[in-house]
Amino acid sequence: MTELLDGKRILVTGAARGIGFGIASAISEAGARVAINDLTAAASEDAASSIRASGREAHAAPGDISVRNDASKVVEQAAEDLGGLDGLVNNAGIVRFGTLDTTPDEDWDETLRVNFAGVAYMCKSALVHLTESRGTIVNIASIAADQPSITVGSYSASKAAVLSLTRQLAVDWGPLGIRSNAISPGLISGTEMTNLADQNSEVASGRDQIVPLRRTGRPSDVANAAVFLLSDLSTYITGQQLLVDGGLSVSLLEFVPRTDEQDRHRQSDPPAVKVMNPD
Repeated sequence: MTELLDGKRILVTGAARGIGFGIASAISEAGARVAINDLTAAASEDAASSIRASGREAHAAPGDISVRNDASKVVEQAAEDLGGLDGLVNNAGIVRFGTLDTTPDEDWDETLRVNFAGVAYMCKSALVHLTESRGTIVNIASIAADQPSITVGSYSASKAAVLSLTRQLAVDWGPLGIRSNAISPGLISGTEMTNLADQNSEVASGRDQIVPLRRTGRPSDVANAAVFLLSDLSTYITGQQLLVDGGLSVSLLEFVPRTDEQDRHRQSDPPAVKVMNPD
C-alpha cells in the first residue's frame, strides 16, 4: 500500500493514540502527508514527531473539535501546513459509561458534542478545501451504532448519528465530487476504551471466542480500511458503512440456546481442506 495515497494531504482527528494514531501511521506509510489533531498541543506534537522519526511528513494541528471555532482553526492549521486538504478522517471520540437512565445529562451532552457535533463541525470547516480537491471524508463510527450496548447508551446514539450524517454528506456533497464513508469497528484491542478488558486475560479470551475470526481487532485493521476508503481504489464508493468487526455483527444467532440435537449439526472445527492433485 506504499503508494496508494502518494502525495495526498490528510487530517486525522483524535490521532495521538489508539485507532487514530494507527490510521495516521498507515496513511503516512501509504504516501500521504498528514496533520495530526488531538486535544492538546503536546499530544499532537508527540504523535507527529513519532511519524517524522520514520522519515515521513507530519504536522500537529491541536484543538478541541467539539467547539465550532476551534474546529475551524484545526482545519485551517492543517490546510496551511499541508497546502490544502485531500482527505479528512473524523476519529476523535469519547465514551461515558451508563444506561439511558443512569447517564448524567452532562455526560450525555458531552458525548454528543464530541462524537457527533465535532464531526459535523470538522466537515463544514473543511468543505472549501475538500471541494477544491474533490476530497474524501472518512468518519469512524462503531458497531454500537447498529448493535446498542446497555453500558454506553449515549455512545451508541452518537455513533448512529454519525452514520446518518455520513450518508447525508454523501448526498449533499456528492455533486461537488466529495465522497463520504464510515468505518464501524467492532471489538478493537489496544485502545483506551478496551484498556480494562485487554488487561483481564479471562475477559480478553472470552472476547476472542465470540468473534467468528476468533480474535479481536487491532488499530491496524481499522487503519487499513481507512487507507482503502481514502484511496483511488474506492472512487465510486460513497455513503457507505464498512464494518471492521471480524464478523461479530453477523454472529448473533451463534448465541441462541439450542437443543442437543441441534448442536449435533454445529461445526465446532473448520472443515478440512481437500487438496486436489493437479495431475
